[in-house]
Amino acid sequence: MKRILFLIILGWAVLQGLKAQTDAALSHYFMATAYYNPAAAGSTEDLKMLALFNRQWVGFPNAQQSFFVTADMPLKIGKTNHGIGIAAYTESIGLFQNTFVGAQYAYKQKLFGGVLSGGLQIGFVTESFKADSIYIPQSPFHQQEDEAFPKGTVSGMGLDLNVGLFYTHKNFYAGIGYTHVTSPEIQLEETVYTYIGGMLNFMGGYNIQLNNPLIVLKPSVFLLTDTKNYHLDVTARMEYNKMFNGGISWKMNESVGILLGANIGKFNIGYSFGYPTTAIRNVSWGNHEVVVQFRLKLKKTKTGNTKHKSVRIL
Repeated sequence: MKRILFLIILGWAVLQGLKAQTDAALSHYFMATAYYNPAAAGSTEDLKMLALFNRQWVGFPNAQQSFFVTADMPLKIGKTNHGIGIAAYTESIGLFQNTFVGAQYAYKQKLFGGVLSGGLQIGFVTESFKADSIYIPQSPFHQQEDEAFPKGTVSGMGLDLNVGLFYTHKNFYAGIGYTHVTSPEIQLEETVYTYIGGMLNFMGGYNIQLNNPLIVLKPSVFLLTDTKNYHLDVTARMEYNKMFNGGISWKMNESVGILLGANIGKFNIGYSFGYPTTAIRNVSWGNHEVVVQFRLKLKKTKTGNTKHKSVRIL
């Protein structure tokens, strides 16, 4: 009953009201699932470490740049399965710099031939604003100083909390996550505050094995929303011989793009390019994203006393 209650509480928290959009819309969301959903921590039997760099609106002054790193692994305690991880994300957009850091925990329960996870991430967010870089034209019509603007660079910190549910099966996965549950209000200066609202996300993917055993189709979908603004990303990829992969993506009212990737030893690398389909293409010629993931196969370990059946393994 405690396990069921835990998952119900998480599901209720995920479905609460939302306010303002803040999370980045990554093209490699299918690799960076833990960024959006802490329940994805330890979703495989590997120790995974990932680094991702995203450059939005190339050619646009002070355009968004973001860098994301994560590490997670499965953990077995007695007869129960868990996942643990850490995640860090930093972005600069305009005169703002945002940084999120958190520790992740996921509880796992077998269900319908797959695994259902409930996850929690606890951390903090810091935000800074470079007020001394504000450009005010020199003219009789512009006031050079305004009490509403802070002086110099100001920053603040707040508590950040993410929750989620994540289900994995042999050939598919699906997840729902709610980020910034605490809706942190950050004080930059005595009279200057900024606010980070919660966001809801859905993601899912399926592996389709063709008659040719070397080829697997991997369609996936991702939705990010604050109930007022929506980001929808539909991706279709093909993997060959578990080594090379590539495909196309469509982001609703944003861009179309290509994705390329390769699995080399313990490393998975990927690149994506997106071309804007809106008027922003008049000042920007595209978005770039690069990701590198390291995977190390782990042996399942148990805590407590270990019983040996043969002296040969002592």
